[in-house]
Amino acid sequence: MEKPYVSVVIPAFNSASTLSHTIKACMDQDYPKDRSEIIVVDDGSDDNTKDVAAGFNIRYVYQKKSGPASARNNGWRNSKGDAICFTDADCIPESDWVSKLVRHYNATSTGAVAGSYNVHGSPYLLDKFVHYEIQDRHSRMPEYISSFGTYNVMIKRAVLEVTGGFNPEYHNASGEDTDLSYKITGAGYRIYFAKDAFVSHKNILRLWRYLLIQFRHGYWRMKLYRGNISMIAKDEYGYWKDFLEVFLAMGFISSLFFDFGHRAMLIAALFLIQLPLAVKIAFQAKDVLYLGFSLVTFIRAFVRIAGGIFGFIKFWIFRMG
Repeated sequence: MEKPYVSVVIPAFNSASTLSHTIKACMDQDYPKDRSEIIVVDDGSDDNTKDVAAGFNIRYVYQKKSGPASARNNGWRNSKGDAICFTDADCIPESDWVSKLVRHYNATSTGAVAGSYNVHGSPYLLDKFVHYEIQDRHSRMPEYISSFGTYNVMIKRAVLEVTGGFNPEYHNASGEDTDLSYKITGAGYRIYFAKDAFVSHKNILRLWRYLLIQFRHGYWRMKLYRGNISMIAKDEYGYWKDFLEVFLAMGFISSLFFDFGHRAMLIAALFLIQLPLAVKIAFQAKDVLYLGFSLVTFIRAFVRIAGGIFGFIKFWIFRMG
């Protein structure tokens, strides 16, 4: 059976410092070159992203800044592929990435295939901690899942056409992938999780940037769940800790306005539930410094809640967006 034609779509915004590594990794795939193409969609960059893309024999599409969801739609709609592989402009796919995603293409019930995550040679502990945490979460996930991340996924073109692709109302990189995941499963397709199909992130996280990303996650989740309220407890990526810390953090915040006591107990409990992950990662990495990230995830819980509160006000109360 002939292999499907693959289009690799890379949305890019001010990605000049990382894009060349991503393109090169996509060009070095072991998938047949005559059955694939690479498309970079420039989402209104004001750096030299265009010049970087021009140095490679790929397709380049420019659009006025509209967000990554819109850029991905622009990419697959301008592609020739039967199978559309998405990654990000700060990612480095392994050489067998496309092959491992596409090997599940002929399963008729499968609409998408998601892969896993690595970190690319970063010396920074925060990058490594995020890597370890994601790997830990991925290790818990089943063969078929309800949502994917667009840094590493293959979606059949026919499925994108049936679902309409990504919702461009998600103009930040948060929630648009899960929203499409729910549309895919809602249309009767399954999402296979290929745990051995890896891409690595090359970006360097700083604490402020990481927390900003977490704020956005909380914010856009409110839009996502307004239209998919039944999916709140069906996300395999999350587990008991994520749900418990919401209640503990909200309980503490509420206690600041309604003095019902037990603040110290709520704070202590919220911090204590961060420790098992930090201890596990410190043990795996053989580095006690990772224990300090229990404080990072403790702060992250409040940042996510803050984003969720703003999102709830906008999307649930004022019904905007």
